[in-house]
Amino acid sequence: MFRNLSMFGLPLSGRPSELIELALSFGFDSMDMDLIDFKHQSDAFSVTHARRLMVSARLSNGVFMLPVAWEADDEIFNRDLETLASQLDVAASADALRAVATVSPACNERAFKDNFEFHCGRLETLGNLLASRSIKLGLAIVPEAEARANKQHEFVHSLDKLIALVGSAHQSVGIVVDVWGMHIAGHLADMISQIPTGRIVDVRLSDAPQDVPAETLTHAQRLMPGETGVIDTASILKALEAVGYDGPVTPWADRSTLAGRGREKIVKLSGDRLESAWKAADLPIVERWFAPAQK
Repeated sequence: MFRNLSMFGLPLSGRPSELIELALSFGFDSMDMDLIDFKHQSDAFSVTHARRLMVSARLSNGVFMLPVAWEADDEIFNRDLETLASQLDVAASADALRAVATVSPACNERAFKDNFEFHCGRLETLGNLLASRSIKLGLAIVPEAEARANKQHEFVHSLDKLIALVGSAHQSVGIVVDVWGMHIAGHLADMISQIPTGRIVDVRLSDAPQDVPAETLTHAQRLMPGETGVIDTASILKALEAVGYDGPVTPWADRSTLAGRGREKIVKLSGDRLESAWKAADLPIVERWFAPAQK
């Protein structure tokens, strides 16, 4: 496992050189990729040029958001597929081999069974494109009850249901283990052993406020890992270690919970919290070679 910094999971922005320097300064081993921006740079210059800062810093790529409206109607989905192949080629050339996408937790169009079959069909199409480039797709859930309000049909919004969906999907499709969603559903660390071997693509760590029933939590209450200790991060990491997971582990928190903190403080806090989580789980911390990022 390696410690990953995400601009999607935390309220971070800035030039790549600035974010890379912060990642290096505070103990991260990898960063998520903005694939659309990376492709623009590689088209304008070259893949080598677009990668130069990450390569010089010896930072790995974490994950990238799949640039496809994969649950949309056929017209939009097929339009996105027209550009996906070239985007995935660029990702593969940069050794960015982990994509993520989110499963909508409810809808008005299809009942559960029909929706399950719809998603498996879309994942088969995507899986074939991904497999030819050795890229895996991790599916993330939206677990909060607020996201299902006023929708006619509920769909996959917990880890157990996600495991069932992935078990019926293309072999290139896997799971984003999100401790926040596990906490809301009341799932314990031992559920990780039920995930098919090799199908964990990404891990997201968070914490929850004290004295709030898990099933009532809203996304705005999602805290930085280690904030309260309500979520037992160490047990999750130990369970992941036991199944041989070797991918990114990423802090996630709602931006409202970090209001008033600058970018450097947020990255330092997240790095410190990951280091504490590593120590609590008795995981080795490998000291990284450090070099300032190029400006």
